[in-house]
Amino acid sequence: MTRRIGIIREGKVPPDRRVALTPDQCRTLLDRYPELDLTVQRSPDRAFTNDEYERAGIPLTDDLSDRDLIIGVKEVPIAQLLPGKSYLFFSHTIKKQEHNRKLLKAVMDAGITLLDHELLTNDEGRRVIAFGRWAGIVGAYNAFRAWQAAKGGPRLKPAHQCHDREEMESELVN
Repeated sequence: MTRRIGIIREGKVPPDRRVALTPDQCRTLLDRYPELDLTVQRSPDRAFTNDEYERAGIPLTDDLSDRDLIIGVKEVPIAQLLPGKSYLFFSHTIKKQEHNRKLLKAVMDAGITLLDHELLTNDEGRRVIAFGRWAGIVGAYNAFRAWQAAKGGPRLKPAHQCHDREEMESELVN
């Protein structure tokens, strides 16, 4: 049975450059599971370019409506949800976060199956997907950036505009 999976273009504002699967990871999955039908939604904002996915042999599309499972990182904007689909992303709803109640209601109203990265655990009950360390690194950078701005120091590029950790660290030494 063919499994049709789509990697969604992140829809948060400001744009989130992260992606659920890199071009190399997509290629590895396709090589390991030949029955997998994996495609990536085009995006001008991702840390990995459309060309990088194409060079890895990953098909690109603008339309994920034929996908069985749609995978992303952050919350999908309500207007972009496809009724009846299955989604995997950080919904920020499990702790009854007020700011995402409308998203959770829209998911339920649209008959969407929501799989939340935050709830994926191993046999010991530990989360298998967590950005805690990286969120801390970005948070520390942003705190330093704000302190620099308040003190009239050199302006640092916002973390979300840096391609990767290396570029973010180079902002600190330049």
